[in-house]
Amino acid sequence: MTESTSTPIASAPQPSFWEDVIDIFVSPAAVFQRRQNTSVWPPMLFVALSIAVISFATFNTLEPIFDAEFSRVVAKTIAKNPQITAEMMERGRGFQTAVVKYGIGVITMVTMFVLGCVSWLVGKMFDSKQTFQAALVVAAWAYMPRILGALINAIQGLLMDPASLTSLLAISLSPARFMDADATNPILYQMAGRLDLITIWVTVLLAIGLAVTGKVTKGRAAVFGVIIWIVGSLPQIRQAMM
Repeated sequence: MTESTSTPIASAPQPSFWEDVIDIFVSPAAVFQRRQNTSVWPPMLFVALSIAVISFATFNTLEPIFDAEFSRVVAKTIAKNPQITAEMMERGRGFQTAVVKYGIGVITMVTMFVLGCVSWLVGKMFDSKQTFQAALVVAAWAYMPRILGALINAIQGLLMDPASLTSLLAISLSPARFMDADATNPILYQMAGRLDLITIWVTVLLAIGLAVTGKVTKGRAAVFGVIIWIVGSLPQIRQAMM
């Protein structure tokens, strides 16, 4: 009588972090499924550092945009508050430049954390089972297209005429790039900017992440995405109104 033996089936190796960096662009649901219970720090630090390095290395090519934005703010501020002079406003230029050049990595990390918190709270409206940890992980991985966006902005800064770099939205992948920042209604201009391809991409990834980690239907996840897009528009609308 022979004794039967069973050979254990080896489980497939888990994709590495770098493989998931690629997969988030082509198979995001699988990435969210694998990564939902892992640390948020690898993707969050990778996104923040990548954007910080790209922005620092290409700051000079995009500097005309920041100069134009600052000049626009100065003109509007002086118009509303005549007691404020251009010289007084000019003192803040150095601080603004330093924040944009050296602080974008920290700003990106804070943005991802806030986005994760908001996504987790809004998800509760749809009976999401997503944990707070998973919400932060989804937000960090969903922000990966922002790295691609930073590269696209850098390339545009190198190729475009500096005279056409009149606004941050002038290099966005949205209808706002074809609008005049000074002649267009501010609210319309900002809302057009929210139709940016990268912004929509991030929003879609957040919705996919909620469907996977929160176990909600695709329909509810789609509505969630619309609400997140609207919530993300509120700061721009407030800025435009002010």
